[in-house]
Amino acid sequence: MATEPTHSAQRSAFWRLLREPTLHFFAIAAVALLVERSLADDVHTIELTPALQADLLRRYHDQMGRPATPEEATNVLANWKSEEALYREALRERLDRDDAAIRNLLIGKMRERLLLQTPLREPTEAELQRFLEQHRADFERPLIYEHEYVVFPKQEPGAEPRRVKYERQLVAGASVSALGLRSTVANVNRERIEQEFGAAVADQIRGLPVGQWRELETNDRLLLVKLNGVQGGLPPEPVLHEQLLAGWKASQAQQLLDQATQVLIRGYRFEEKSR
Repeated sequence: MATEPTHSAQRSAFWRLLREPTLHFFAIAAVALLVERSLADDVHTIELTPALQADLLRRYHDQMGRPATPEEATNVLANWKSEEALYREALRERLDRDDAAIRNLLIGKMRERLLLQTPLREPTEAELQRFLEQHRADFERPLIYEHEYVVFPKQEPGAEPRRVKYERQLVAGASVSALGLRSTVANVNRERIEQEFGAAVADQIRGLPVGQWRELETNDRLLLVKLNGVQGGLPPEPVLHEQLLAGWKASQAQQLLDQATQVLIRGYRFEEKSR
């Protein structure tokens, strides 16, 4: 009849088992699996704190204008969980780097955050004036001269007496059409006037008093010219001040953003590889 193994024999068999390579392999595999699962649990853990829940329900209240019902509150939290899981999975899949639109959106958000870290100050009037001098073309529209003119060709007999007669009548208040004259109305810049009449006459037209007929002439034409108005140039002072303020702040914001970005870049190391 077989006898029960002694206590010493049992202990000896246990230690032989511990020395088995197969047991070592399965032990290591088990530990690795536990570590992997532990890390996976950390990655897939999404915290929904009471503060976050309250914030989600507050946003719903602000959007709808009333508190959420219990059923709506449940739906709000369920929707958030779905979206957060999708968002985390998208980051895990690195979709934020593969999609140019998402990448640009994140870059824009980061730039906004950098700007918020350094509030802009208000400029002085001297700074606004210097900004205007440096960027005048951004605020000044080209000058457009609205003028009307009647031509008397010099080669026609009696051109000068006719011009004198009609000028007197026009100054007295007669209209061009009532006198049977043919006039040309133009809204053009100085360069276009110079092409038509030459540089000297173009300068004279620019300096005419508004609404008054004047005698001018070119090499081959006698003219009666009236300047009706000038458009363009700098806007009225209140409008100009607001535009300068916005432009100055935009310029300063860009400078601050460039500086903050350079500080951020210095925290990274860029490696150029041939392959």
